[in-house]
Amino acid sequence: TADIDLTGKDWTPIGTDYYNSYTGTFDGGGHTIKGLTVMTNDQYAGLFGDLGEAGTVKNVVMEGVQITKHGSGYAGGVVGNSWGTIENCSVSGSVSGTMRVGGVVGNQWYGSITGCSSSATVKGMGDVGGVAGDTNAGATLTACYATGNVTLEINSQKILSGGGLVGFCGGKGGVRACYATGNVTSTGSSTGKVHIGGFLGNNYTTVTA
Repeated sequence: TADIDLTGKDWTPIGTDYYNSYTGTFDGGGHTIKGLTVMTNDQYAGLFGDLGEAGTVKNVVMEGVQITKHGSGYAGGVVGNSWGTIENCSVSGSVSGTMRVGGVVGNQWYGSITGCSSSATVKGMGDVGGVAGDTNAGATLTACYATGNVTLEINSQKILSGGGLVGFCGGKGGVRACYATGNVTSTGSSTGKVHIGGFLGNNYTTVTA
């Protein structure tokens, strides 16, 4: 199968919500999808919008993504909201949204992210990270890295988090053998708590190696 060029084509993310999530296995075979463009008000934005617990996305290179998520909801270069498994995926380009914005995945509930990387620039207003905006409820993050710049655009009184790898790292899953090298910056101000870190913005889990 040849690489796919989606430049100039408006993409509708696969899987719209928890009840209409993608539950199959997508294996990219190491091929490249170029120029994925998503501009949406839908709940989730990415190549896949919502990845179900039984779903897997693996072995795909997302080159030059341009993802802009307006309004509430989550955005990621590969998956907007994931309950499943993401393996050996890489992303370049830019991902922009409001809450829970990541280079690879916006929000990871349970499941796992393994061997993934991102050089994308990532911007958002809360829980913003180079690989994942938010990991929670037992999600694991293993052998992942981010080299892109992360910007937390503060425009709220809420608790906000921004990190080079993960914005908000919750649950009990753990982060293992990961790193981040991008710049993490913020704009604006808040009367609430703001957590910003080069690696993790806010962390409630175990970090090793």
